[in-house]
Amino acid sequence: MNLLFNITDLKELLINFYTLTKMRVAIFDDNYHEIASYPSRLSTYCHIIREDPAIHQKCTLCDYEAFQKCKDSHNLYLYQCHAGLTEAIVPIFADNIIIGYIMMGQVLNTHSKTALWNEIIPSLKNYNINLDTLHKAFMNKRNVSTNTIESAAKMMEICSSFLYTSHKLILKEDSLAQKIDTFIGENLEEELSVQLICEKFDIRKTNLYKLSNKSYGMGISKHINQIRIQRAKKYLMDTTLPIFQIAEMVGIYDYNYFTKMFKKETSVTPKSYRDGTVLPPKNNID
Repeated sequence: MNLLFNITDLKELLINFYTLTKMRVAIFDDNYHEIASYPSRLSTYCHIIREDPAIHQKCTLCDYEAFQKCKDSHNLYLYQCHAGLTEAIVPIFADNIIIGYIMMGQVLNTHSKTALWNEIIPSLKNYNINLDTLHKAFMNKRNVSTNTIESAAKMMEICSSFLYTSHKLILKEDSLAQKIDTFIGENLEEELSVQLICEKFDIRKTNLYKLSNKSYGMGISKHINQIRIQRAKKYLMDTTLPIFQIAEMVGIYDYNYFTKMFKKETSVTPKSYRDGTVLPPKNNID
């Protein structure tokens, strides 16, 4: 995907994020290639591990699988890598298209460093790395609470929105995926079939499916449905229009089917969403 960006602006954002969280952070394009990071070098622990080509490949695969899960869910993905480090990835959106990712972490999140080390060491013994040096680097790793990691991850989500809305990261307007997305958004009330889109943009079905999976992280029909639901959520919160009318405005003319689809995507009915029962209860403050 064609992206335009100012590396100085991106670096400034990453430095500010690191100053607040003390967690390494990096921005990647939609093909999982790093664009910018801060600090630029990996942590000592990661650097030692990746000196062995075989385990370096394992690290790369672990990252790839994490990116894929983030792409499939379209949401923040928090996980522990094969070497015991906790990391998080959030997608960067241009409207409904994932144009990149922000990854942070390389920290520990454990009640016992010794217990976690004993858990991961069996999988590292067969590689050509100095385990004594690695153990020292591991024990020196910063141990961060779950609450702190989750708060930093939420900040990262805000940063991902800021990158696009402030034009720090721009998707070139000649992108076919963006043109298709705009067409869908402007014609939600219509029956948006695969054939219609193929004819509109002179593209074969197989190529449309490939483009959709690459750009949106899902099939084109599912992507259209998600846009319908996202638009419906906006209407439910911003207007007092009857729910059946909102369903029609987003191109779903069967009220029962709309309710079923909405609940499948959000876990609540349209009425419950509008009433606010979807919101989680507030945490008690000691």
